[in-house]
Amino acid sequence: MQSISRYVIINEIEKRKIIIKLFSLPLLIQFYIIFTLGYLNITPQLYNYEAIRASAIAFMVGLFLLLTPIITNQVKQAINDKYYAATLLIFLAITYELTYLATVPPYYGLSLGASLDTATYLQSFASLTYYRQFLVSFVGPFFSVHASPILLLIYPIYEVYPSIFTLMTIQVAILMLPIPLMYKLGMKILNNPKHALATALLYILYPWIITAYAPFEIVTLAGSFMAMTLITMYLNDKKAYWASLTLAMASIEYVPLFGIGLSIYQALSKEHRKLALLTFIYSIAWLIADYYLVMYFSGWTHNIFSNLYGAALSSLLTNITNKLLNPNTTKALIVDPQTRMVMDTTNVLSGIIQQATSQYNIKVQYVIEVFGPLAFINFLEPQTILLMPWLAALLTNFTPYYIPNVYYTILISAVALPATIWALRRLKIETRKRALTALLIINTITGLLMGPLTPLSGLYYGNTIPNWNTPVANQYDLAMIQLANYIPWNASVAVPATAVPWYSITRYGWGNHGVPFLGPNNNTQYVVYSPLVPTGYPYSTGDSEYGPYAFDDGAWILKANYTGPIKIINGFYYENTYVINPVLPGTWQYPIAQIPPTNITIQITTETKPQQAITLLNTTLLKTQLQQPQGMSCANVLGPGFSEIIIPGGTYIAQSITINETTRISSITVFTSYDTSLATAELATTSSLVLNQENTIYTHTFGTPWWCLPRSWTTPITANPDITLKPGTYYIILTFPIQGQTICEQIPNTPKALLINATTGQIIKQLPCTLGTIITIHLQSSLQTVLPINVTMSILNYTITMNGNQEITMSTKIKNTQSLSLTINMPEIKPNAQLIIKLKVITQDTVEPLTPWYLIPTIGLIPTYLSLILAMLILNK
Repeated sequence: MQSISRYVIINEIEKRKIIIKLFSLPLLIQFYIIFTLGYLNITPQLYNYEAIRASAIAFMVGLFLLLTPIITNQVKQAINDKYYAATLLIFLAITYELTYLATVPPYYGLSLGASLDTATYLQSFASLTYYRQFLVSFVGPFFSVHASPILLLIYPIYEVYPSIFTLMTIQVAILMLPIPLMYKLGMKILNNPKHALATALLYILYPWIITAYAPFEIVTLAGSFMAMTLITMYLNDKKAYWASLTLAMASIEYVPLFGIGLSIYQALSKEHRKLALLTFIYSIAWLIADYYLVMYFSGWTHNIFSNLYGAALSSLLTNITNKLLNPNTTKALIVDPQTRMVMDTTNVLSGIIQQATSQYNIKVQYVIEVFGPLAFINFLEPQTILLMPWLAALLTNFTPYYIPNVYYTILISAVALPATIWALRRLKIETRKRALTALLIINTITGLLMGPLTPLSGLYYGNTIPNWNTPVANQYDLAMIQLANYIPWNASVAVPATAVPWYSITRYGWGNHGVPFLGPNNNTQYVVYSPLVPTGYPYSTGDSEYGPYAFDDGAWILKANYTGPIKIINGFYYENTYVINPVLPGTWQYPIAQIPPTNITIQITTETKPQQAITLLNTTLLKTQLQQPQGMSCANVLGPGFSEIIIPGGTYIAQSITINETTRISSITVFTSYDTSLATAELATTSSLVLNQENTIYTHTFGTPWWCLPRSWTTPITANPDITLKPGTYYIILTFPIQGQTICEQIPNTPKALLINATTGQIIKQLPCTLGTIITIHLQSSLQTVLPINVTMSILNYTITMNGNQEITMSTKIKNTQSLSLTINMPEIKPNAQLIIKLKVITQDTVEPLTPWYLIPTIGLIPTYLSLILAMLILNK
């Protein structure tokens, strides 16, 4: 009787699933039918954003219905298993956190590193929605480079609410999908819900998976689906296996190689041998389809294997596949950069060996960093090698392939982690648990220091720890973003590279509806830029035919041939602090902004602070040395000037200093000049004469410190290391990209500078002088007083003289658009003092802008905290 009842229940469940599919499939299919009819102009009225969005919403309803049985099953398991419930809550918490970190800091903060890659996807979708172009961006048709049909599945989901948030949410949700599967794998291997939860946590803590959370990349999607394929194979869930493998194959052209390796492993494994032949055939079919897809969209000029950058192996694979799959058009295919020359097997093999051994120390470190947190346990399973075709990246000289925190690593890490857990089955149950505990401890440490979940990763990567209590963007960034709302959705607008994603949601390419980011072109109608802060490069604001149209809180819209009144949106508020340290004779100029016709209030505050200084130069000569020579205009560097020496190319000058007690260094200033060059010079503090990473305490790079001549004989270069040195001997090292010159004087009772060979680190000779240097030191107490400093400042044609600690406020009316800049003139040298100038500029009817709450990570991540707290409460029941 019980068996009959169970059969009836199962039969009813299957009937419900069939009914749900009958309702959901038409809703899914209708989107592609409606879109195709509109896109091909068969039914033109269907090709508009409103119709596409309505169809996309219906698609999402169908997708939700299709997933309802899976979601229901997850909820039932969570109700019956508190550890699984905690796993799902952690899944939601981390998904939200990574989505927030992938969206708010980089895009609101106008990060150049996150902008252009993500913009290619935003523009590709915009080309589909508005312009009848098939996934085209500023780099051309997407399918002409990558085989990623999964974008056609993502597209209707994205169109429900097209935005950066939607795109990044999709990626992070897919990246986190293996977490519940990892729990089930942990249950299978360890048969304990606590250890299953620990297994799921490993997916979050192992740093080289979640570091792929941003920017949006199809490689990240592929890695996640590859992990799901492997886990579902271990769990013997064939439906989920084939679904995961299909989604992985649809992500990027590299995955069929993973599938081929997987099929070889399956053939060698008794547990999964039945899947081997089908997986192999399926992978080969996808590889061929990917090849022809990219060839078709590229006009038969681009081979998928040419996407393996910096590799002689790429040339070999490209040539082989061209001959096998396109023998009649091989000659036409040599336009591809990596197949331009006639292939020679010996040369190719030699190239592969040479590239494999290049940067071998970095590659060895990469392998250790990637597999070390897994204690190399994954190598107990043969599929570690067979399932990691991306290890072929070690045969290239393209450095990003073997930097662990770059998203490419997920093609290795997403396979290595499940393989590590699966390898534990070879051990006794108690040994498994101890091994899992050790892995959890190791990855908790590495995850905190290397992963993105906490600010502590700043320590590992050598950066400052980000303060999650401060906003990730300022009013200038927000102004740049919100000005997109004042421009017609399909108008061409030139913006800095960092702002490209915000303007790409309804535009694509470089032309009439594009987003050029190298400056305006002939099709550009609007220009958006911030005259206050640099927001991405390279960029220029174009010619004078662009007139100011709208003005926001630190950003402009320029409109082609505009002559009307300027529209002030939020007014203008600017506040900055300028620190002159050390105080040197000369003139400093700080460009601020263009100001539209308006009433303006300017507040200037000066403050002097005492400090100690180590002065290794003749200060009485400095005023003369810093003067500009007469009659020089855009010529070569004049010199060497008085008390200057030549530093030949390929050398550097080193000056020793002795610190007798623990000292906090505030600034280091040297006086130098060199010919205009795109390369940068470097000022370093080291513990040895040899300039290398191990001995370097602090470095400061700088370019030629002028735009055009006249040049001075020498220019002060100041670094602000804020480092603490213990008693000992240190070296100030000055390196030029080409021949340069610097002040070097005969100072009694001081060590002489040394000229060093930059290649070998060997001393060439001791110089008869001391490198002209001023080092300022933080005082232990503020009891020391400093005499007031006379300073003359110019702003908006007003000249102001201030002496000591003063504050002045002035108001004026700007009648025409005018450049706002602050010029500071110092008549004297005072190494034992620093001058602080605070400037505040406010236009009419403007108040200090409020910071949106979501820009402060500590507040924006509250949903994550609540989910984790709820997970802990459930576990403590």
